[in-house]
Amino acid sequence: MVRGMDTLPRVTSAGLRGLTHRTLDQTPRRLIAAGVLLGALVGALVGVLIAGTGAARGGLSSMAASTDEVGATNDLYFRLNDMDAQAADALLVGFHPTVEVPASVDAAASVRTYESDRAAADRDLQKIAANVALADPYARLLDALGVYEALIGQALYVDQGQKSQFPAKPPAEALSAYQRASSMMHSSILPIASAITATDSARVDDQYAADRGDARTYALLALVAGLLLLAALAAVNWYLARRFRRILAPALAAAALVTLVVAATGTVALWHVAGQFKIAKQDAFDSINALTRARAVSYDANADESRWLLDPTAALQNGFFAKASQIAAVPGVDAAGAAADPGAYYDGLKSAVSHLRVNSGANSVAQVRVGGFLGTELNNVTFPDEAQGAATTVRDFEAYVQDDAVIRADANRGDLSGAVAVDTGTQQGESNYAYYQYDQALTHIIAINEDAFQAAIADGQGVLEVWAWLPYVTGAAVLLLVGAGLYPRLREYR
Repeated sequence: MVRGMDTLPRVTSAGLRGLTHRTLDQTPRRLIAAGVLLGALVGALVGVLIAGTGAARGGLSSMAASTDEVGATNDLYFRLNDMDAQAADALLVGFHPTVEVPASVDAAASVRTYESDRAAADRDLQKIAANVALADPYARLLDALGVYEALIGQALYVDQGQKSQFPAKPPAEALSAYQRASSMMHSSILPIASAITATDSARVDDQYAADRGDARTYALLALVAGLLLLAALAAVNWYLARRFRRILAPALAAAALVTLVVAATGTVALWHVAGQFKIAKQDAFDSINALTRARAVSYDANADESRWLLDPTAALQNGFFAKASQIAAVPGVDAAGAAADPGAYYDGLKSAVSHLRVNSGANSVAQVRVGGFLGTELNNVTFPDEAQGAATTVRDFEAYVQDDAVIRADANRGDLSGAVAVDTGTQQGESNYAYYQYDQALTHIIAINEDAFQAAIADGQGVLEVWAWLPYVTGAAVLLLVGAGLYPRLREYR
């Protein structure tokens, strides 16, 4: 033992009780202690409400910004795919086609759409560039895209000089430049864009889980802090009733009422916001993400259809059915099986779609046998008119796929002119018409979910607007009422 340590006073439980008794042995000291305790509990409740509502407001704003960036990355993927598809269509028809080509679109129209897609892609890239975490993939994407656009420009320039072009027979130099560009698009550009989208989507998932969890945690903390303050107010009122023969201290009763109201409404507000996080993320954004990815992959598949007519290889046929299976998977027919036997996929999708049962009144879809991105949407129907819209989208995609069967049948029997006409045609019964109907249905159902997403964010922000100042005001009011309840009793001892 260190010398002199045995001379230090020993602190025992009895000693602590004695110290507490001497500290609180007088009523004024007890009243002051009660005031300090109540003030601390008021501070705790106010702090929880300020922290919780502030975090929820920030979370809602951050989710809106993050999903806007994800929307830009999804749109970029879509625009890149459509650029490649439009370039392929231009080469299929040619700038100076023979009179034998009955196509209802021309190369110039495809180039205009290509330029429009490129401008939209530039806007998406500007949004992506604002995220410093994406600086490296952004730089690589920009470099590769510059090379791609140069090759496409070369292909289109050469094709413009070809006179009396037969369908799907561009000049060898133009076809070579396009093939190199398209290969770069699929081996480099699209994988980078897809990785950016996946990174952003994962970040939204993590952010959602954290923000919703925080809102629910703060709601429970607000409830606990409010109950503790109410219990303390009741205990102090009980003490005053015994010590001063007063049944009720009106100021403390008012403080309890204010506490009850603010704690209850704060708890409900935070729990409600947690629910809006769920609506925004799980019900709306998950569908938006699946559907926008479906749209991007659909354009890639449509481009593969045109590319296959230019260069009928097994790889391009495999690519089309791999993407079609991503969009709408068919039971018992995987991507490889569909590519090997397209008829199995055509028939399987037709059967799966025929089994869908839509209940518009209940806004539900039953007997869902379609997988992929469209299957995700069919199984996540939440908002008014969404069930009918989702079913229409799937049915329109199936109609487009049946036109693919016509295109491949025409090409396989040597009717290349007929295949190109169906592929590029925009009249009813032609592929681009069916694709347009599908794309319109797809954008409609995306819009339903986007409106619901925005409404959920706005609802949450609206509920929290008053909480930017309410905790301060109610905290000050409760402290003043506590003071008004205790101060007159303290004055009696002056």
